[in-house]
Amino acid sequence: MARNINRRQFFALAGTAGAAFALGGALAGCSSSNDAAPSTSESASSETASESTASSGPIEVTLGVPTAPPTLPVLRMIDSKALGEDVTINLDVWTAPDQLIAMVQDTEHDMFAFPLTVVSTLFNKGLDVRLMNVNTWGVTYFLTTDPNFGSWSDLKGKTVHIPLQSSPPDALTQYFIDEAGLVPGEDVEIVYASTDEVTQLLASGQAQYATQIEPQVTAALSKNPNLRRALSFEEEWQRVTGTDTMIPNAGFGTKQSFVDENPDFVAAFQDAYQEALEWVVANPAEAAKLAEAELGMQAALVEQAIPNMGLHFKTAPDAAAELADFYELLHTYDPSMIGGDLPTEEMYYQA
Repeated sequence: MARNINRRQFFALAGTAGAAFALGGALAGCSSSNDAAPSTSESASSETASESTASSGPIEVTLGVPTAPPTLPVLRMIDSKALGEDVTINLDVWTAPDQLIAMVQDTEHDMFAFPLTVVSTLFNKGLDVRLMNVNTWGVTYFLTTDPNFGSWSDLKGKTVHIPLQSSPPDALTQYFIDEAGLVPGEDVEIVYASTDEVTQLLASGQAQYATQIEPQVTAALSKNPNLRRALSFEEEWQRVTGTDTMIPNAGFGTKQSFVDENPDFVAAFQDAYQEALEWVVANPAEAAKLAEAELGMQAALVEQAIPNMGLHFKTAPDAAAELADFYELLHTYDPSMIGGDLPTEEMYYQA
């Protein structure tokens, strides 16, 4: 099944935390986490993965991930050895879409946590990316210290801070502003910054209006009593689409070339990731300890944020209807946000 992937000097997991897409000093900290016993289903998945990889010897893979909700299940997979003793998962943390794109284009990275706008853009540019699942839904809020703010139309003449340019939170912020009759970049000034920078600006009161994702939302709210969740992107999405669906935000994926060389491993990873995600949702305190130990995130804040992180697993084909609505809306507004065209079903990984 999977080849022995041993092509570079890999980043140690803990070593990536300091320079990563972190939450800044307010969330930094260290604590040791207790090893959690894997559930029966996870043990069975580990045994299956171990049996399927035994003939191939040790396997080492590198994942490109952010310090964000999609990475938490991977921490659980690493900690519980969900894919067996012979599988080593290494993480490289990306802090901006450009870094993720570079990882996809090199030969050193195998799997990725993708913003859904980015995976579509890469696919439409001819890269052989495949979206395996959608794991993060909603998760985005519009925050403000303005007590009089009530709707997007109130942003005329204001400045909005947004993390992760070209990501779904950015695209949807622009869409909602436009839908309110304002022109982003003209009626409303858009300022991009890293996620941790936006958190710090909100916490200090230097930013009055901003789009932000969990767990950074919880972090900012804990530091500034005048800050509030003014708008839920989930509710805004349902309002403009007339549906009761969730917003697909991010997912895990890989390259077709990696699938072709490692079909059994990719299938085992998909199953183990789902089980690990469900474990994170059911065990927020334990998951938060892993986030603190391995990514330098403050456990108490991560635990508090997990219920609002929108962690819900669907395979890419199972999420096709929601993805179609998401891509169609953005394509109608600005095709460049998703790479120019609606992605075809070929983009979705099939086990």
